[in-house]
Amino acid sequence: MTIQDFIATRPQSYGAGNANLLYSSSVVNPGIDDTPVPPFTLQGIAIPFLSKEGVNVAAALKEVDEFKFDFNIGQISTKITGRQKKTEYFYFTFEEIVTTTLPTGVDAGGNTIYNNSQFVFLPYVTTGFINSDYNPLLNNSSISKLSSTRRVADKLTSQYVPSNLDAIINGSAQYAQIQNCSYTKAGILNSKYNGGKATAAGPVAREYNKQKFTTRIQAGAIAGNEPALSFKEFKASLHARDSATAAIKAISQSDREIVTVYFNSVITGTHPNKSYPDFPFVGSILYIDGPGNRLIRLPDRKVYAIDTDEVFLSNLDAEVTSVT
Repeated sequence: MTIQDFIATRPQSYGAGNANLLYSSSVVNPGIDDTPVPPFTLQGIAIPFLSKEGVNVAAALKEVDEFKFDFNIGQISTKITGRQKKTEYFYFTFEEIVTTTLPTGVDAGGNTIYNNSQFVFLPYVTTGFINSDYNPLLNNSSISKLSSTRRVADKLTSQYVPSNLDAIINGSAQYAQIQNCSYTKAGILNSKYNGGKATAAGPVAREYNKQKFTTRIQAGAIAGNEPALSFKEFKASLHARDSATAAIKAISQSDREIVTVYFNSVITGTHPNKSYPDFPFVGSILYIDGPGNRLIRLPDRKVYAIDTDEVFLSNLDAEVTSVT
């Protein structure tokens, strides 16, 4: 029987509350039936929704992380590695268990059986989480958490002067239904009010002209540190800034130490011929892989592109100043 045949076999076919245990052997006795011989590897199990006593355990099977059951070698403890929900039963895979013996009992069909094995599900739940009375539901909260510092400003009658202005001034106004972290966490403050130092965002004079506002923001930006960057990569070798370009190009490919270099690919050209260049150009910022899955700049170097036979010279800001 193949694994797919086993998974498709209903455990109830062999009796109420029956569980089908999948085992395999890498060695068989030659002959008509090719009987497997020890050692055996226990790999999976199919468990029905209803126990032998008629108890519905489907909710527990959906949430279970491990289970224990009695076998001829003692109580087996398993760690679930995968599950498939089938009609009226679950099929589980678990961390493989090796045994040298199998149960000696057989049923009327000649199948090996172990009678009255007790199963323990960990964790055991009687109802599905989604249907639980204790499951938090969307929009069923009666009241939001109150701020410890922010007060309600009642502007229903006027958008300029709150009707409860006196209460706000003397500190008796109701606390607002807003999280304290909205005014204390750096991430929220920077995204809503301050911006990041590398993005040129932050408090600026009021400006209603879009182009003038964009120009003012970009004037204070750090090149290559825009809020969102699109990177492309290429294979290259790295060399000192004072290395001769001709000598760099003459190095044998087998003698090069190849690394991946990234650059901020910016759209170039005019409509309808706009495109994102596949290799750096004058003004591109070069990067290499750094610690912690970060990209770090590649300043003051000559970078030889394997695919294009070009050398890119970067300045102290890692900006490409020439291509040769």
